[in-house]
Amino acid sequence: MLKMEIHLELSVPSSGLGVNQIIALFQQIQEQLGPALASGYLEAIQAQLLKQVIGPKWARAPQEEAPWACPRCGSRQGFKRRGSYPRVLRKSSLGRVTFDLCQVTCCECGHTFSPFPDLIGLKPYQVSTTEFQAKAVEVACQTSYARTVEHIRNLAHVHVSETAVHQWVQAQGAKVTYDVAQAQGRSVLLDSTKVRAGKKTRGCSINLALSLRKRYWTNGRPRLDIYPVCFGVNETWKETAQELETATPERLVFDGDKSIARWASRAFPDTPRQRGIWHLIHQSYWALWRDGLGKSQATTWVEHLGKFIDSPTYSVSQSQRAYDGLIRHLISEDLYHTAEYLALAAPNVFTYREHPDGLFFDDRRNEPLAISSTSPVERQMREINRRTDVGVRWSVSGVTNLIGLDLIRRFDPEQWRALWQIPKQPISESSIVNLQMRAQAETSLNVKTT
Repeated sequence: MLKMEIHLELSVPSSGLGVNQIIALFQQIQEQLGPALASGYLEAIQAQLLKQVIGPKWARAPQEEAPWACPRCGSRQGFKRRGSYPRVLRKSSLGRVTFDLCQVTCCECGHTFSPFPDLIGLKPYQVSTTEFQAKAVEVACQTSYARTVEHIRNLAHVHVSETAVHQWVQAQGAKVTYDVAQAQGRSVLLDSTKVRAGKKTRGCSINLALSLRKRYWTNGRPRLDIYPVCFGVNETWKETAQELETATPERLVFDGDKSIARWASRAFPDTPRQRGIWHLIHQSYWALWRDGLGKSQATTWVEHLGKFIDSPTYSVSQSQRAYDGLIRHLISEDLYHTAEYLALAAPNVFTYREHPDGLFFDDRRNEPLAISSTSPVERQMREINRRTDVGVRWSVSGVTNLIGLDLIRRFDPEQWRALWQIPKQPISESSIVNLQMRAQAETSLNVKTT
C-alpha cells in the first residue's frame, strides 16, 4: 500500500470575519483543495510505480516485470520514461481535476504509450467519474433532469447537461437485474399503475412485484425489508413476471386488478393468494354505484363489510359465514354487481388468517397473521407516479431504465455500487488525517500543496 504524507499550508485572514464569512472562505478553499490534492495524488502514485518498476531516474538498475504490457508487442519488461501529457476530468465530485499521465517507451519495439489509464480505471476520452455520475443519477431518480443539473451546479459547482445525465441513466439502467430468488418462500406483493409513456393516449402500464424479506423495528416503529423481484413497463404480467414464475413464493398479495388475478391463478394455482383487504372494502363503493346506490346508501353496506372482516370478535369461520351471508343479502336486494364483486374475491379474502406466516401478530385477536394489504408496493407506486408525472410523455425505455435504477438504489445497494464501480468502503480504515493549526496574521488567501 502506498503511503503518502501531504503537507498543507494555508494563509487566511485571522480577524474581522463573522461566522458566515468564515464558512464562505473555507468553502472557497475546499473548492481549490480537493482538486489539488487529487491531482497531486494521481501524479504521485504514477511516479512511485515507475520507480518500483523502472527504477529511480537516471539510474541503470535491473527492471522488474511491469504490471502492464506493451499494447503493440506484449512485452512486460524493458521500459523507459518518456515524459507525460495532460489529462482533465471535468466532472467529478471534487470539481475539475487536472493532472499529468506519465508515458513509457517499450525498449523491445519502441512504442510509446501511457499504461496508467488502465491501472487507475480511466477510459479513453472519459471526462467524468462514475462516482459523480452516480450522484447525478441519484438526484435524477428523485427530480426532473432540469432540476438535477441545477442542483448539481448550485451544490457541487459542476456544470453538466441534461443530455449527459439522461445518457448515464439509459446506459446503466439497461444493466439493472432483479433477483427472483428473493421471492422464494416469501410473500410477494403485486401492483400496477399507469404512466404517460409510449404511443397510447392514456399511456402504458407499469408492473411491479416486491418480496417481503423480513420485518424489524427501528426507533419503536415497524419496518419491512422489501426487494423488487420483477419490474416491467408496457408489458403483460406474463411478460413482466416470466422469471418470477420459476420461483415458489409463499403467497401472492394483490388488489382487485383483474389482469393480476388472472395471471396469478394461472401461474401459481397452488400458491395462497390474498386480496388486499383495504381495496376490497373501499372498491366496493364502485360496485354499489353500478347497482344504483348513492354515497350515503353505499356507506351503510361498506361499513357493514368492514366491520366483520376487521372485527377481533369474529373468528375466521364466523367471518366467512358473515361474508357469504352478505352476498346472499345483496342478491336479495337486487344488488347483483356488488354480490358478483364480492363472490369473485371470496376465495382470497381470509388467506392472511387461514395461512399466517409469522411476520405479523394481531394483539386484538391474539393470533399470528400474514400481510393483508398491498400498502408497501402502493407506496412505491406513488413514488413512481410522483417522479414520472412531469408533464411530458416518456419513452418506454426512458421510464424503464430510470425507475429501475431508482428501485435498486433504494432496495439493492450492492447492485447500485457495482453498476457505478463504487467501493463499499471508499476510505480505508488506515487513513489518518492530522490537522495542526497555527494563527498568523495575513490578509492574502493562498493555497499550497506539497
